[in-house]
Amino acid sequence: MDLTSTKICVGILFGFWRFFWGILPVKLDRYLRKWEEASSDSKTFINEKRHQQVTCYVALTQSFGGGVLFATCFLHMMKELFISVEEIKAKWELSNNEYPISQVIIAFGFFSIYFLEEFTHWMVNKGKKRQCTKMYVGKVANVITKQKAPVPTSAKSTQSLRSSKVSPMKTIATIEEWELNQKNKPESEFEFDEELSPTTEKEEKPGNFLTSPCTSEKSMNRTYSGRSRHSIKEEINRANIALIQEEQLSLTDEETMKDQEQLMRCVLTIAALSLHTLLEGLSIGIQKFKYEIWYLFIAVSIHSASILFCMGVELILAQTRIRFIVLQMAALALASPVGILLGLLVSGESSMKTFGMSVAGVIVEGFSAGTILYITFFEVLNRERERRVYRLRRGLCIVGGFVIMALLQYSETRSDKHKILQYNNYNKTVS
Repeated sequence: MDLTSTKICVGILFGFWRFFWGILPVKLDRYLRKWEEASSDSKTFINEKRHQQVTCYVALTQSFGGGVLFATCFLHMMKELFISVEEIKAKWELSNNEYPISQVIIAFGFFSIYFLEEFTHWMVNKGKKRQCTKMYVGKVANVITKQKAPVPTSAKSTQSLRSSKVSPMKTIATIEEWELNQKNKPESEFEFDEELSPTTEKEEKPGNFLTSPCTSEKSMNRTYSGRSRHSIKEEINRANIALIQEEQLSLTDEETMKDQEQLMRCVLTIAALSLHTLLEGLSIGIQKFKYEIWYLFIAVSIHSASILFCMGVELILAQTRIRFIVLQMAALALASPVGILLGLLVSGESSMKTFGMSVAGVIVEGFSAGTILYITFFEVLNRERERRVYRLRRGLCIVGGFVIMALLQYSETRSDKHKILQYNNYNKTVS
């Protein structure tokens, strides 16, 4: 197998390997749900115990993923970016510049994702406020259209002022409270209600209203004009039900907004990992020896398996649709073969590797590192810090994920040093 065939074979294996580990959490989620619901209703204790076990496994997996992302950002991506910047400085004779370019690029990536998330959050809140305003206007319109008599011109201004101050739908709880409010109503309001209610010619005379010994009781009876106590009670019940539904809808909207924010962060992480994977495939595609290709394949495969598994768990917890998860993992799996093909093109034509391409690669890699840094601290580790269950085990899982990735990075560094020594010895023997 020649060098080009080896690169193509490694690219295909990369695609299947990444897709497998990205979809594995979906299969495990289905299996755990069936396992949790396998017992009958008579075994409630077993169901609760299984539910606690599943919750514990998911929490520990998320904690392990937080440690993996933390190590990936600081020990792998930042190191690769620093090496790329130093190579550009050495190649284009910029070694005298000691400005921390790699750190600045990472900071730009970090703040770009921060402001992007704030802008998205503002757009979601703006759309929610518009929807609530439309719902409120619709409810007010329905209340106005339910009036049986038209409002006189002389009373329109009074009605608009009164409706802008209080909302009668939100102050009524029972029929008794409504009757108490009617008894305590000022006479000016009853005069307004009198204009709205159908009255007889005798009641329309002002003298009858002023000379009546029981003004408040007759005024309250006028508000019942054509309406029975049962009908008023039904309207109050409907108003209370509408208020309860509105509160439930607001809670549902808040949960939906939180899920959308978590999903958006997962999408940003997938995009950053895709760019980083593309650059990893590019580094494999430009290699000139077979053993270097297979070594990078093994190292990157072990490194990416835990990351993809943890990202799949995050997407499931964000209540993402299965089809959307499959599409994201497929895009992430195709990034490596595409990067290897680009590496083949670059290695085939050395003139294509210009200063502009090197700078573009460094910028993309830096923005990817900044994105992973933001997601690691603001999403994963912050969420783990706010949890109040399985504290010791979650802490050990975070440290365990970091230690595993640190050991992999250490073995990779030692192997790189060994290859450099072999290359230097070979040059000495040739010379």
